[in-house]
Amino acid sequence: MSIAVLQEKIRARKTPLALVLGPEADKLPARITKNFTDMYGPGDMAQAEALRYHGSQLISQTAPLLPAVVLQAEHYLRYGFMGMDVLANLVNMAKAQGLYTIVDARTAFPAVYVEGGIRADGVTVTPYPGSDVCRVGEDKSVFAAVRTGNPSAPEIQNLLSGDRRLYLAAADQMARRGAALMAEADYSLDVKELRSRAPKAFLLLLGCDGENALPAFDDYGRGALIADTALQYADEDAPQKAVRQLKQLVTVL
Repeated sequence: MSIAVLQEKIRARKTPLALVLGPEADKLPARITKNFTDMYGPGDMAQAEALRYHGSQLISQTAPLLPAVVLQAEHYLRYGFMGMDVLANLVNMAKAQGLYTIVDARTAFPAVYVEGGIRADGVTVTPYPGSDVCRVGEDKSVFAAVRTGNPSAPEIQNLLSGDRRLYLAAADQMARRGAALMAEADYSLDVKELRSRAPKAFLLLLGCDGENALPAFDDYGRGALIADTALQYADEDAPQKAVRQLKQLVTVL
């Protein structure tokens, strides 16, 4: 799979930090929303085009600094075919500017996002349909979403499977089949447990700060990528500041 490509991009940028794109429409700067509402009138087209503009600006701003971008599919697909077009356009734009592109779709059908019209470098999948979700082209990657952050997730993911919680059992099975792992983890204990169960798997940590993410990295600063959900709402100086702060914690060699 193409995790080796992602690792090379991380080494080139010397930072294991990714931009997350998936903003709520009501959190976009008011001037952006107004411009497209004035142009198209209120509705899905104006919202979709506002997301396109917002995403394209952030991609151009962060491409020289960061190795990757994670695009949260649900925030685009809620606008139907227009949102799908925006998602595909942003993926192509990010790839053209050298970013590794991951679509966070949590799907059971990864080919839709990596081999169809979108053609991202990687996609998040739900692990529970089984190993079928790992079947993608050799130049693509899947990230099994074994630990999600929605409030009711522990109802299922913390169930016991033998002597371990279900999300750890799923992580073990997915890693055995060559998948990377995705986790929305706020606590270092979750990261430690995941790394312990899957010592060689690449970890995508969504919304995890640098200190809590430390157990995911090896001595060379490799093996994981932190996806920062706050940068999409921050000011222009935020990416440089986030990179500096992370470099104080993780040295990529």
